[in-house]
Amino acid sequence: MKLRIISAIMTVAGLTVLVLGIPLAIAVHRSILDSEVVKAQAAAARALPEIDVPLNRQQLTKLYSEPDAPPPFSVYAPDGSRLFGSGPTSADATVRRALAGEQASTTDGEIVVATPIVDINSEQVLGVLRLSRSLALTERRTRQVWSVMALAAATALIGGWLVAARLARRLAGPAIELAKSAVLVGNGGVLDEPDPTGVSEFDDLAHALAASSQRVNDALQRERQFSADVSHQLRTPLTGLRLTLETAAAQPGADGSLTPALAELERVEATITHLLAFARDAIPVAASTEIADAVRHAETHWAARVRATGRRLVSVTVPKGEVKASATSIDQILNILIDNALAHGRGTITVATRQVGGALAIDVADEGTGIDPRQRDRIFARGEGSHHGIGLALARSIAEAEGARLLLSRAEPTTFSLILLTDHGPGDGPGPGTWTGPDNGAGHGPHDRTA
Repeated sequence: MKLRIISAIMTVAGLTVLVLGIPLAIAVHRSILDSEVVKAQAAAARALPEIDVPLNRQQLTKLYSEPDAPPPFSVYAPDGSRLFGSGPTSADATVRRALAGEQASTTDGEIVVATPIVDINSEQVLGVLRLSRSLALTERRTRQVWSVMALAAATALIGGWLVAARLARRLAGPAIELAKSAVLVGNGGVLDEPDPTGVSEFDDLAHALAASSQRVNDALQRERQFSADVSHQLRTPLTGLRLTLETAAAQPGADGSLTPALAELERVEATITHLLAFARDAIPVAASTEIADAVRHAETHWAARVRATGRRLVSVTVPKGEVKASATSIDQILNILIDNALAHGRGTITVATRQVGGALAIDVADEGTGIDPRQRDRIFARGEGSHHGIGLALARSIAEAEGARLLLSRAEPTTFSLILLTDHGPGDGPGPGTWTGPDNGAGHGPHDRTA
């Protein structure tokens, strides 16, 4: 930020110097040149009374040798021939204009001033006095003035850089502190009341950020307390229910019909524990899970419910391998995806694994086409449309907490992919292409199981 501020100010200062300095330098050179022409015209005006008419070469020679003689001059007759001096042999354009009765000058190559010599009585042009001066003096004066201007411009640029550096420090410092404060708020921290910076916009933003951090922290504390309270209140009746079921299962003559209910109760307790850990950012990130076991567990849990709706659940566990995620997290995500496919999709539901570079993916697909491909990210927002609600948002949050990714990989047919990191490189197990989705015959390999 500091460099951008300094660069912007110095760019403006440099452009200002160029826009103003170049025309000014040209104007200064033109002014110096005009002043030298005026000096030459004044010298010609002083010399005219000294020239006798009719023109006399000897008198002109005497005038040329006097100490106060004008600059190198030449005198021309009315016919344009040179009578005296070192000028052109015949009249040039400047002299011809003077022969017409007007004073003329030029600065092309040298300063030349031509003044007509007029008879006072008859006002007839009797000749022309031509004075010439070198441009060396003019150029020297111009360079001197330009040097002063360049020094002034350099001083202005240095002053601009100092101002820019000071302003950059004043603006970048509070911005950097605000960035650090934003990171702290994102990590759940609470900001103290900021010290004033002298920049009202930054001060207002810092005060708003501090107030927001307090509100966010309060809301987070309330949410975590609520999660803990709900967990506590649910565990008490669940524990009582477990004792009742276990007592009934232990009675003489029990036929084992309560075993599935106990298993489902255990699953509910694990779900509550996992969601509470997720709310407290306490999910273990070092857990490893066999991906085939996770798919098989999801199939076992959902088989009866899928059959009850008249639909099919197909699972494919090729390739196999361990992934870096807890079994409970994978189970929760698959539950949400299968439930979403059962509620909003149609046709066969396929749960399959495939290799993606150095990771493994679990794809949950159905034969529905109800999701607009342009809504790939919005469907994971809470409350966005009939397909999404809170389930997909929760599933993506759990996946990201495990360092995984959950995305809509295909809209037709609807396919969600859970990308999980593996403990080994891509060389283990079958290579990419073993399974690419329902379109190329998924569900018909040697490891297929249909519910």
